[in-house]
Amino acid sequence: MRTLRAAALISVLGLVAGCGSSQATSATSDGRSTNASPSAAPLSTQTRSARPATEPTTAPSSVASHWEAAGVMPTAMAEQHAVLLGDGRVLAVGNDVGTGAPTAALWDPSTGSWHTTESLKKRRTQFAVVSLADGLALVAGGLNDTDQSYSSTYIYDPGRGHETWSKSGLLGTARTAPAAAVLPDGRVLVAGGYYHVKPSDGRNSDPKIVLAGYDPDPTSFGPRLADVDPPNVGAALATAELFDPAAGGWSATGAMTYARSGAAAVTLADGRVLVVGSGSASVGVAVDGHALDSAEIFDPKTGRFSLAGRLPKIDRRALEKQGIKGANAVPDEDPDTTDSGRLIALNDGGAVLIGRAGWWKHVGDITRSFRFDQRTNRWSEIGQTWIFVGEPGPARLETPAVRNLAGAMVARLPDGRVLVAGGSAATPNGSSLGSGAATGASAELYDPTLDTWSPLPSMPDVRAGGAAVVLEDGSVLLVGGLIEQLQGRVVLASAIRFVPSR
Repeated sequence: MRTLRAAALISVLGLVAGCGSSQATSATSDGRSTNASPSAAPLSTQTRSARPATEPTTAPSSVASHWEAAGVMPTAMAEQHAVLLGDGRVLAVGNDVGTGAPTAALWDPSTGSWHTTESLKKRRTQFAVVSLADGLALVAGGLNDTDQSYSSTYIYDPGRGHETWSKSGLLGTARTAPAAAVLPDGRVLVAGGYYHVKPSDGRNSDPKIVLAGYDPDPTSFGPRLADVDPPNVGAALATAELFDPAAGGWSATGAMTYARSGAAAVTLADGRVLVVGSGSASVGVAVDGHALDSAEIFDPKTGRFSLAGRLPKIDRRALEKQGIKGANAVPDEDPDTTDSGRLIALNDGGAVLIGRAGWWKHVGDITRSFRFDQRTNRWSEIGQTWIFVGEPGPARLETPAVRNLAGAMVARLPDGRVLVAGGSAATPNGSSLGSGAATGASAELYDPTLDTWSPLPSMPDVRAGGAAVVLEDGSVLLVGGLIEQLQGRVVLASAIRFVPSR
């Protein structure tokens, strides 16, 4: 039996970084979500352009925490990202689920509604998106329709009467599924990803270049990465680049210790950037095994990365004790990473990584969450591990009382607590994203000061994998996502808004 896995979410919504984040990220790329795909600096640290004096604003009601409808996008999006713009609006960018064409939409907090805006000229997948300090948005990298990596980058200008994209420089290396984050000085760090080449004659062909990670100091006695032979799909990257919005160009900076693809990234309170994890070889990009459960920190003062601890090992004995007598054992090998999780910076200088998901092919799935202590470079597990092992025997190992946070939408509230909403729901056949079970609409707050979780009112609908954007008034907009049922997958165009209690 093949369990349904979190990779289905990544393929639809492009949540790598992750992130990524920040990827990403995919972390989302703004440090509060994470998709995707790939993450950036918390927007509270950025300088945003002023809102026009004539534009009305709305504030959430002074009542208990609750959910509100927040309109419907003109079209449901695959590979969807969402970021806050300098004028308080939210940009969603992705590809039309029906046609595959690039599409973009703007949400206006003064009306609570969406309207179509100019889209990117060409379709791209597995790209990074961040909010710039001047209120604009940047798209970098990705994969085109002929399966080749993009080096192009674009900037979206939300100015009234503009709402347009313009090309802004080329990456030094074309890269797909990079991690991205915004530095305190407004520059953008893009790290890792992979370089993909077009298949030929119906077969995948090996890249002509080797872009494995390396130690920039050959005399050091630190960890060294053995070259990784690139698989047919492409070569993972350890290199990193910086975008200068003032100059509109990219420049190389120090490389990571390990090549990473689809890593999560976020800017910490002290201005450094934390990058963690990587996708597994099962998704077609080979990396050194140490990249999967390790982290690195980029210091913008030195332009160098340094290792920042490893994620704790799976406590197999403790998980097996939760199962019924004779239940399947946790596999001995490490699972393949299907979702790097959502990486969120905390007010204390550390970070949390929520919903890191993995799977053992045809066997089972696992989702875990972690907290990073920047003072010690140590990671600890928070919450409870969710696991389902459906093979080799009929007695399934599962944790039915634990919520599966794969695909959860995550954001840090102004008071420092972390919203964790939605995600996967368990079914009799394994893990299924948003299967319609009640847990798919659940939400809670994680309090990093007390290290406690508290329940919130459930979302008005089941969803997983959408983007989470903290708005100027402290509420959180959840954009899109999907429901995955046994009958098939439904990609959502709707948005909802979480209003914290005042």
